Amino acid sequence: MLPARADQHMARPEPKDGSMFRPALRRPAMFTAALLTIATSMPPSAHAQTAGSSHVRDGKIVILGVPYEKLATRDQTEQRILQAVQPSSVVWGDWHVITPFRFAKPGELSLHAPPEDDLPRMTARGPGPDLSVPLAGRDGQPVSWRNIGKIHDAKLDLNQFQEGGFASWVASYLYTTVTAQDDTTVTVRLGSDDGLRFWVNGKILVDADEQRGLDPEAHAVRIDFKKGINHVLAKVSQGPANFDFQITTRRPLDPYSQALLDYALEADFPSTDEAEYYKVNSILVPNDIVLEVGGLATLPDGRPIVATRRGDVYIIDGAYDDPPFSCRFTRFAQGLHEPLGLACRVEKEPSGREVVAVYAVQRAELTRLTDTDGDWIADEYRTFSDGWGVSGNYHEFAFGPKLDLNGDFWVTLNVGFCGSLGKSVVPWRGWALRIDQAGRVHPVCGGLRSPNGIGAFTDGQMFYVDNQGDYVGTNRLQPLVQGAYMGHPSGLRWQQGRTDADPIPPVQPAAVWFPYPQTGQSAADFLTYAQGGPGLPPDWHPDGASFGPFAGQIFVGDQTLCYVNRVFLEKATNAPAGQVIYQGAVFPFRRGLQCGVNRLAWGSDGSMFVGQTDRGWGSIGRQRYGLERIVWTGNTPLEILTMSARHDGFELTFTQDLDPATAADPASYAMQSYTYNYHAEYGSPEVQTRRLDITAAQRTGPRAVHLRVAGLRDGGMGYVHELTAAGVRSTHGRPLLHHKAYYTLQRLPSPTPER
Repeated sequence: MLPARADQHMARPEPKDGSMFRPALRRPAMFTAALLTIATSMPPSAHAQTAGSSHVRDGKIVILGVPYEKLATRDQTEQRILQAVQPSSVVWGDWHVITPFRFAKPGELSLHAPPEDDLPRMTARGPGPDLSVPLAGRDGQPVSWRNIGKIHDAKLDLNQFQEGGFASWVASYLYTTVTAQDDTTVTVRLGSDDGLRFWVNGKILVDADEQRGLDPEAHAVRIDFKKGINHVLAKVSQGPANFDFQITTRRPLDPYSQALLDYALEADFPSTDEAEYYKVNSILVPNDIVLEVGGLATLPDGRPIVATRRGDVYIIDGAYDDPPFSCRFTRFAQGLHEPLGLACRVEKEPSGREVVAVYAVQRAELTRLTDTDGDWIADEYRTFSDGWGVSGNYHEFAFGPKLDLNGDFWVTLNVGFCGSLGKSVVPWRGWALRIDQAGRVHPVCGGLRSPNGIGAFTDGQMFYVDNQGDYVGTNRLQPLVQGAYMGHPSGLRWQQGRTDADPIPPVQPAAVWFPYPQTGQSAADFLTYAQGGPGLPPDWHPDGASFGPFAGQIFVGDQTLCYVNRVFLEKATNAPAGQVIYQGAVFPFRRGLQCGVNRLAWGSDGSMFVGQTDRGWGSIGRQRYGLERIVWTGNTPLEILTMSARHDGFELTFTQDLDPATAADPASYAMQSYTYNYHAEYGSPEVQTRRLDITAAQRTGPRAVHLRVAGLRDGGMGYVHELTAAGVRSTHGRPLLHHKAYYTLQRLPSPTPER
């Protein structure tokens, strides 16, 4: 039976006073008390027992009955566990890649290319290909095999092996060996974006000439391996956009067991040097919860609240524990239509009673969720605003909401995707909308493509993050300016008073370009490191807490490569009258996360929660979804803190005192600049690339350097000035944790008058 409060809500009549609240058209799915009990009351230990006794007792981790034991290396430690719980009689070798080869259009996957000449040699226990011999690639250019290590059981981005880091209409080959102790049959799962041919011992087992996204389980293949050496060859084709391959050679551990193992491995063998400064704690998710994070916020009491792409909303207790092995998940709401954002604030009801209102953006509306009886289960689902269209196109995501300094909500709307081009077939697709506190929609600006990130900068200006694609050369960060045009033409049809005969308006410049793939491949979310307080956005950083030295800056996630990047913004000093132009630099911050970063939120202690999913978009991470918490350890890395444009170069500040000799040596630095094409094709390579001369490096303070650079460029789409500072050392002789910075120069400052 449903609780009486829910029955009362479902039958509640339309308000007669014309207020902003009205019953939602998409109501939550029905659920039984038994299911609710399982989802909200079952302790994590009970979940673990159903997975085959993975647990923590007396501080010791047990994975599916096997005690965790640290060995000499991370790989040895992990393989001991995996071999114990999933014995295997085959060993997969290193993989090799060779590219590019011809693939000009669908239907050409079967075209023979030189790597297939060796298929007759790829018999069981046969010699296999000679990987030292160059082959004739696309257009007859010589190409060679490259060893890329053990890439199975994780997503592989094949774009990274293409010239310029990205290519369309191309094919690549992959090769490895498998050593079997005896004749044996093994089932593997594999998939690709786009087409795939797959041979074992010269026999083709998969032949799929398709244009598709990556589904790592698209093909389940039973392979009869022979005792000794076996040969595996794969051909993957690429149309536009992503170029991915994944082969899963073992049955994955259940998520709870894998999370326990990953936690122990990361503690004993940190996967990155960044862990010394910013530790990552993975929240253990019960096996009966699929936490594909679409929305993430923190309640006023500090607990994280998570919306999943499958339509559930969970509140998590115990997320601040270290280690977080005893978290409790309470299902707050369910039945939503792919919510891709959450916001929370305390509001007063008409009765004067204060409630915590949770706002979720579904595909078709902004919904207000409230708990009326204090049990932390939503009783009321109300449509707050639904002033935009939905056609049913799979790509019509809705992102948000984020609050501005006036308390209004902001939502950004994806265009649809048809025939490799974005389309806006219903109102306001490809636009940013401001929704006032009465639920009224105010269109702000159009030209957005796939804007998976919104937020307020420290001065109150709202920004958004867009994703590479048609008319978007690479991922970018741009201000949302009333009446401006962001560059994607499909949404211009909704601009009031516009006709088809009108010229395309000028494009609002990007504040920051994110070079692809150096700073990621799919930018997601926007988190400001600014102190919160009364009247300020609740998603700003809490007072009295610290996340290290980067206050005043922005953090942006990457959904494909599992990164969090850091952004420094400043205003151009010589913008045209009446305009404000932002420009700035992106820096690497934290890599090696378990899954694609989709949402970011501050914890009440100043740590950063990272919501993750790979569904639909893919990621290279070891998990399919999850929630992690990044905690500053109190140690400060040597980093470039800020990078400000000057008329003759850049002013750099650092987080620690610098060694005077290396800081003042021009040879410690290198720089190049480039820009991107503005066109209907999917993405753009770096174009107009030019090496720049560092003519002087003047140390202007213990932590400051003025670089003089010849050949700075601005205008157009903006020029990325890529800085490498590999030679700089601290006074203690330590190198930079990240020696790369990417400054997008839109307006070159005027020379400062001499005094």
